[in-house]
Amino acid sequence: MGISDDIKKLGEDIVADYDVRVKAIGELVEDTHKMLKDFRAEHKNMTDKLKTDLAKGEEERLKDFKAMMNGIKKFVSDMVAGTAELMKQIQKEQTDRNKEVADLLVKFAKDHQAMEAELKQSLAKGETDRLEDFKEMMKGIQKYVADVVKETKRLMDAIRARQDERNKEVLSLLEEFKTEREKMAANWQALTATMAKKRGIKPKVEAEVKVRPVKEAIKEVIEEEEEEVTPEVALDEKVLQFIDKHPEGVRVGDMEEPLGVARMRLGVIAKKLLEEGKVRKEGTMYFSL
Repeated sequence: MGISDDIKKLGEDIVADYDVRVKAIGELVEDTHKMLKDFRAEHKNMTDKLKTDLAKGEEERLKDFKAMMNGIKKFVSDMVAGTAELMKQIQKEQTDRNKEVADLLVKFAKDHQAMEAELKQSLAKGETDRLEDFKEMMKGIQKYVADVVKETKRLMDAIRARQDERNKEVLSLLEEFKTEREKMAANWQALTATMAKKRGIKPKVEAEVKVRPVKEAIKEVIEEEEEEVTPEVALDEKVLQFIDKHPEGVRVGDMEEPLGVARMRLGVIAKKLLEEGKVRKEGTMYFSL
């Protein structure tokens, strides 16, 4: 058990003993009050009796009075003796507690000296041991950084692979779309020629459909995807600012004409702002926070 636990136990014992002493003294006080109350009652009875028995004679009354006084003196003497014994016991217990505290303080001083000696011995190891510990710590940090770099590289490779796969899918879709569009154009021209021939009208040759290179189409698709992010963010700010300017609340339809944005898109953005906790909604009205 440590010093702190010993001191804690000692404190608890002192408090417990103090409570016991307080309780004992309280009981003693209560008994004293009871005795005084009984004494008053007995004195009153005695007074009444003396008044009643005045005719008994002086000698008999003095005899009864002496007996009563002897009883009172004996009771007071017993009470004083009990109080002295109780105080003696309390002083003895306090002395024992003081001795225990002194012993604990001596033990604490010895433990403190031992801890101080151990600390000095630990510090006496020298700069070499501390440098070795520092090197080990740096090795651990370097390993952690290397692991982070490795994991980051793996994630970047996975992202690039996913992007290449996506580009291939877009390329394949564009090739299929090009082939389908050329077939549709050829079929339409054939139909037009057939119908013109049947009606005796010289068919009009459709302008050749210009087909862009696949790489150019992929680049345009990627640029369109990148351009979709910034306006959306800017539109979020515009919607939030519009709601802030109308503390009385606004509906989605109220923002359609001033912002020049379709109601459906505004509804999606308003719901997003609500989920992010930037606005609040009551019924169909949106309010700023």
